[in-house]
Amino acid sequence: MTYVKLCQILGKGDFRRGRNLLEALAGRMQHARKKHPRFAEGKFQALGVIHAEYLELEQAVAKNEGREREQDEALDTATTALRFFLLEHEA
Repeated sequence: MTYVKLCQILGKGDFRRGRNLLEALAGRMQHARKKHPRFAEGKFQALGVIHAEYLELEQAVAKNEGREREQDEALDTATTALRFFLLEHEA
């Protein structure tokens, strides 16, 4: 799959939107790995981290903290889920 196609898929047909998503995820991943090099010790602790991030997203939405805060929390939730997918809890 080409980079252009990947960005179009992630952006629901909009290349720029998909590219922005990839850049946001990569930036958040870089920050998370620097702040928490070992994100979890085992899959159950990793699930706990994902759950904690999801709860922060849920609170941001429930408290109507605004789109930017909600998007930040969504990125944090996605980042922890991606770290699980990448098996970083096993490293």
